[in-house]
Amino acid sequence: MATRRRRSDPRHDLDELAAVRADASSAEARLKLVTALQKGSGMVTAKAAAIVREQTLPGFDADLRAAFDRFLQDPVQTDPSCRAKLALLEALDFTESMDPAPFLRGVRYVQKEKAWGPPVDTATGVRARSALALARLRHPDHALLMAELLVDPEPPVREAAADALAHRGDPAGAPLLLLKLRSGDPEPPVLLACLSALLSLAPAAGLALATQWLQGEDPGPRELGALALGESRREDALDRLLAALERSALPRDRASLLRALALHRSERALAVLLKTIAAGPPADAKVALEALAPRAGESGLSQQVRDAASQRPDAGALQAALERFTPPGQ
Repeated sequence: MATRRRRSDPRHDLDELAAVRADASSAEARLKLVTALQKGSGMVTAKAAAIVREQTLPGFDADLRAAFDRFLQDPVQTDPSCRAKLALLEALDFTESMDPAPFLRGVRYVQKEKAWGPPVDTATGVRARSALALARLRHPDHALLMAELLVDPEPPVREAAADALAHRGDPAGAPLLLLKLRSGDPEPPVLLACLSALLSLAPAAGLALATQWLQGEDPGPRELGALALGESRREDALDRLLAALERSALPRDRASLLRALALHRSERALAVLLKTIAAGPPADAKVALEALAPRAGESGLSQQVRDAASQRPDAGALQAALERFTPPGQ
């Protein structure tokens, strides 16, 4: 009587891959990675692909592509939530695979899965990663594909399409972004991504539109215009932000402008933020501190912030916001 082959235990496979991570370039480790890519479950394959991506390991291109094709078969059962397919595409992109085929399949891939209410598309990350990879490859149909993704039902995919057009760096993509901005989108992150990409590809048009939004009556576009100008890190964009801050009296608008200045990352913008922390209204000082908090690890910045705050007679009221800038043990 033939003995039934035991099914591999995913937990054991995952433990083996965890050990592989420490020395993934050895012959034994590479064999385990190949086996995981060729035969592993969705979780196991995703883990193996993540190791290839994290360590930018060469020589796995064919196995990654074959694994991606494998999980296109009965995908809801073999790869629910698309974790394996996304990890495989990320590994192919990070290792700079020159084969567009998996990304061309991924850029239009939809996977509907059961959920409470209507089915949910779990392949948004697959389409988003494919969009960025095809930009890296400078695929000749990239603009056409991004035109489709800019009207994708899922907001993260529309946002990724704008980012991919900016990443491609071709000014020919600017009209798509301008059309999207003029036609609108219900999701502010999508509009911000499109406006930032337009500033990158067609600076004059992007600067004009961002300034128009910044000076408009609607607070939503005003905030998006400010953030896009800050993200651009352009000097002429900074001039517009500083002019708007000087004439702005509304706390919400001033907060948006201060956050935009923190995104600009120039010395001139930082000087304004430090001056606000030292002598600005308490609400402005708190916003400036919060906006700079993600940069607290930058060399010398924490000391500059603490020096500025120490000039305030009400510095104690900002103690909670200053915690990110205080070295441990002080």
